[in-house]
Amino acid sequence: MEESPTPVLDVLLHPIRWRIVQRVLGREVTTTDLKRDLPDIPTTTLYRHVAALIDAGYLTVVRERKIRGTTERTLSLDQTRVGRIDEREARAMTPEQHRQAFLLMLTRLAADFDRVVDSGDLYPRMNQLGYSQLALYLSSEDMATFRDRFAELIEPYLAESPGKDRVVLSIFSLPDS
Repeated sequence: MEESPTPVLDVLLHPIRWRIVQRVLGREVTTTDLKRDLPDIPTTTLYRHVAALIDAGYLTVVRERKIRGTTERTLSLDQTRVGRIDEREARAMTPEQHRQAFLLMLTRLAADFDRVVDSGDLYPRMNQLGYSQLALYLSSEDMATFRDRFAELIEPYLAESPGKDRVVLSIFSLPDS
């Protein structure tokens, strides 16, 4: 079978799978955690989409344990892989696929923001909230250097550790015409 020119989108451009990825992002979770965090998704549907993400290599089973005759899996996600669309794949995408991917990201970002605002926990955590927009002047080479240096900067903060809160960082870059 021929490989799809857009394998990331084939797997991730589905609202349920994207929500699962967002819940696992930066942490280890069990399938029980996912059922609790995503109560509107039927269990069989959730398991089917988790399996698709595991088969595609986005989710990894880091532990399994037997609980009352069933196996509970603990899942992890390679953050460097998710949401990264290489140039070959980006060129294979249609303009509509780019719009759909971008809107999916914006929709989840807005939903996450609403969740934080509605939680009643906004003001005690204001130092972890930020949103801004900057104009940078970069050549193609500058952009590649910027991405490499940014990846080096954030790498130490990608692993969960005691005493640290999970903060989701969303970054968009758009060429100005």
